[in-house]
Amino acid sequence: MDTMQLLILTMLGAGAAVRKIHVIGAKPCIPGSRPFQAALMKHGQIHCGGSLIDRKWVLTAAHCNKDIWSVLVYLGDYNLKTNEGTEQIRGVKNIIVHPGYNSRLQDKDFMLLELDEPAELNSNVSTISLATQCLAPGTKCTVSGWGTVTTPKKTFPKKLQCAEIYSISQDSCKERYRGLITENMLCAGVEQGGRSSCQGDSGGPLVCEGMLQGVVSWGTPICAQRGLPGVYANVCKAIQWVRDTIRDRPTQ
Repeated sequence: MDTMQLLILTMLGAGAAVRKIHVIGAKPCIPGSRPFQAALMKHGQIHCGGSLIDRKWVLTAAHCNKDIWSVLVYLGDYNLKTNEGTEQIRGVKNIIVHPGYNSRLQDKDFMLLELDEPAELNSNVSTISLATQCLAPGTKCTVSGWGTVTTPKKTFPKKLQCAEIYSISQDSCKERYRGLITENMLCAGVEQGGRSSCQGDSGGPLVCEGMLQGVVSWGTPICAQRGLPGVYANVCKAIQWVRDTIRDRPTQ
């Protein structure tokens, strides 16, 4: 259990860790519908997700930085257990963690990976634009990844999973996670629970109105609980850092 999970349990009470197992409310994405989705693979297993934001750059979460040099970045993938002929595999050339990242609170939970070779853009692999404006409450969004589809027992799917969720106001987000939410975070979920990102989805995309609005960051140790939405790194707060970083290391 990491520091953030211990903080959540302290704030919410130990009961948050012993609730009934339930399936995370995702279903397989439409093949080819998330061409920007990256899978960060380590020893053949999903490590984290990410988003292709430039031919040579993937945006993911800073807390995915453990043993990141051993990661291979899979683009254009859908079924991780099948060679579909659409995959592009890249190594990591450079790692840039947001200079303001706070690992204890998961604040500014952003990391950029420079690929060793640019992606070849096509119908299966393409970039996604970063959100330039922060999200209005109640906006419908989609989160995707290959993270566990059951909780607390972990069951990892072969196919990319998608779930529709909704953004939540900052005031409501702060009320639900007292003392843990900063302006660099946003909450999204469904009030009744049952739909959420979970372990293995970290670093993956929260897409709203066609823009990358969030990076999967953290949540409760048992995912998708009623009234406890997932927490995402707020892309609109990091866009200048991303732009400056990419500009200072131009794609060859």
